Amino acid sequence: MDYQQIGRQIRAARLRRKMTQAQLAEAADLSVPYISHVERGKKRVSLDALLRISRALDVTVDQLLSGTQPQDRNAYLPEIGELFEDCTLRERRILRDVAAAVKESLRENT
Repeated sequence: MDYQQIGRQIRAARLRRKMTQAQLAEAADLSVPYISHVERGKKRVSLDALLRISRALDVTVDQLLSGTQPQDRNAYLPEIGELFEDCTLRERRILRDVAAAVKESLRENT
């Protein structure tokens, strides 16, 4: 487990929700120093705390753990699913085509 990456994911989710560490700590019933240490990867987050944090941030634990395993082939799939969730079929097709073009360009230029 990459606890620094988990901390970065928690911090990013907290900032997307426009929450302070104090607000997150209160909502998750944890201390502000604990949240700070977890976000900086200085302390390993417990499963219980991770569940509380995910509920307070209204995200899944999967989203907080996404990309924390080396070579995680499922990294970012939940976010992509959310991106497509409210799209029409036409919009999904366009997004798929754009993603395919970007992927091809990345592979050609690396």
